[in-house]
Amino acid sequence: MELGGVGLVMLVVVFIYYLRMVGRRMANRQRKDQISLILEKVGILESVAQDRKALLIVEQAQQSHPNQPRLAQAQARIQARLNSAES
Repeated sequence: MELGGVGLVMLVVVFIYYLRMVGRRMANRQRKDQISLILEKVGILESVAQDRKALLIVEQAQQSHPNQPRLAQAQARIQARLNSAES
């Protein structure tokens, strides 16, 4: 194989790697955007004292996005507020 052929093969390999990397980044960005939208909605519900609805939305979001610390923090915050209101 000539030097130009090797260069072309290497270019194709790098391009495939780049496309895979971009695909993974886009998936991560979409997931982060979804969580941000969920947390915005929860924040709006919290601001109008709809803590039970906000908690329900967070719990549903955790089913589709497990192990998300921002969702866990929101759930803990809302649950604490609900517990203190009931006491």
